[in-house]
Amino acid sequence: MVVRRTMWRAGMRGCGALGAALLIGAWTPSQAVAQERAGGEELRTETSVSAQGMSLDEVLRELESQNESWAITELQIEQSRASRREALGSLLPQLNSSANVTYQGGGEVAVQGTTVREAVEWGVNANASMSLFNAPQYFTYRQADRQLDATRAQSAWQQTLLRLEAEESFYTLAAAQRDVDIAESAVELRQAYLERSEALVAAGLAVAVDVSRARQQVLEAEQTLLEARQNLGNAADALAYLLGREPDGELRVDFDPDVIEGGASAAQGATDSEVSREREDFVSRRYSIEAAELARRATWWGLVPSLQLTAGAQLGQPTLFNPNGFNWTVGIGASWLLYDGGARYARLDRASAQIAEQELALQRDRRQASTELRRASRDWDTARAAIDVASEQVQVAQETYEFTSARFESGLATSLEVSDASQQLLSAELRLNQARLQARLAEVRYRYLEDLPE
Repeated sequence: MVVRRTMWRAGMRGCGALGAALLIGAWTPSQAVAQERAGGEELRTETSVSAQGMSLDEVLRELESQNESWAITELQIEQSRASRREALGSLLPQLNSSANVTYQGGGEVAVQGTTVREAVEWGVNANASMSLFNAPQYFTYRQADRQLDATRAQSAWQQTLLRLEAEESFYTLAAAQRDVDIAESAVELRQAYLERSEALVAAGLAVAVDVSRARQQVLEAEQTLLEARQNLGNAADALAYLLGREPDGELRVDFDPDVIEGGASAAQGATDSEVSREREDFVSRRYSIEAAELARRATWWGLVPSLQLTAGAQLGQPTLFNPNGFNWTVGIGASWLLYDGGARYARLDRASAQIAEQELALQRDRRQASTELRRASRDWDTARAAIDVASEQVQVAQETYEFTSARFESGLATSLEVSDASQQLLSAELRLNQARLQARLAEVRYRYLEDLPE
């Protein structure tokens, strides 16, 4: 407002009363933006515009600590890790024990002075078992290990997508804030023009049609402001949702959309390249295929007999058949499933079909990802070019406005022409702001699809 008021006073000193009034009504925030550009400020990714706003780094940190989807990815890793521990447990020795007390209703039984059955019997048992050879269980453990790797990679990709969404929401909110500033300036200045026009009509220095045109411009500017505030609230709620906050439309960010230029042209030549094979989602898919292959091999190895070592000990009251009250056993057992009605071969066919399906899906999705990467590269290049076009449109609109204002002061143009030039300048500023936003969004999307560092 300090800049605008200073320019307003300068315009009043340099023009006649009616010319100054029209100059006020037609002036838009483009002059302030032009002064900001004239400072030669280098492109940057963070600019403080509000003491209460959040920087991009703060948004990403809060995303990691508060977003539920982010926490879910960590829990998915923990579940997969627990599944691997469970599979490992089947390969380790198993130990269990039991105790019992039995009351015999018929009383004790004695044979030749020896008690065969006590009225009350007690006993303690301990058993241990260990698989000496069980190929399916070994492959099951390896499958669980590969599935853990797949879950880690998939979780990393989901977190990458969350960062992408957060950055897009951040820049969208920044641009929405700028749109509101532009619209508020237009309403304020056009309202001043309306009041001045009414005063000039009352003084006999202007005609009533000038007031009608000024009032129409105020209404148009107010409509633009309403839409800008609606977009601002929606953008604030979208970012608040990602940060785990209750949406209230009040969240703001510290970023100046005037510097959104899309960064360096890192996308050059990207249209001839393919998406990285090391991107986390594709790494996860390959691990999942390996896990499925291990499951199929486990089914084949189920045709081989399995060996198990068992040991047990029992402690109880001495009896006729156990005069010492303690005995132990050790044994080796073998099991071999000879026929299961063809269920094993059905599982093999199903596993083979699933593996083939996953491989085809991976091939298809990699091709689709390469297409999306090329599209993002083109969008980035187009958006950067659009900034140049929009900037030139602002410059032309500014020159047109100044030329039209000069012609009006000379009596060669009407107030309607000045108003049209003012509207064109406002529209050009809004288009430039959106072009910068689209360039930043395209750059962010390309960077995440390519899995490039910041």
